[in-house]
Amino acid sequence: MNFERIKQIAALYNNAEIWDVKVWQEVEIHEKVKDGNNERIWRFKGLIIRVKKPNSHDGTFTVRGKSVGVTIEKTYPLSSQSIQEIILLDEKKVRRAKLYFIRDKVGKSARLKSKLVWERSYERGKKIGKKQIAVLDKQETVEEK
Repeated sequence: MNFERIKQIAALYNNAEIWDVKVWQEVEIHEKVKDGNNERIWRFKGLIIRVKKPNSHDGTFTVRGKSVGVTIEKTYPLSSQSIQEIILLDEKKVRRAKLYFIRDKVGKSARLKSKLVWERSYERGKKIGKKQIAVLDKQETVEEK
């Protein structure tokens, strides 16, 4: 393998910002979408059912929600530039790392208990921020060459 090439690519993502999302969160994502020459913001509400590589710039998260009456799943990169903001709507009480079992549930059986009871209801509508990650120091790449 060409490790020098891999180190150069990792240096591009040094101090990258990634979205700080968790599996049990119900969110509203504001995404920039191009329609021809125009740009607009598309809002998508759903439950985060998977987060892959949560502390890495090349990680992803999957959101399951309804759009125009059809249930869809969208996968976003954690370091996505097309996402303008993520708003927390609710947190669910679950004991799983991946919520794949929700795909088979319909109606009342698909409901999950809310963690945001009235004491913590001030967190509803809170914007989810980004966190800094340091992938590789630039000094290490220069010294190893």
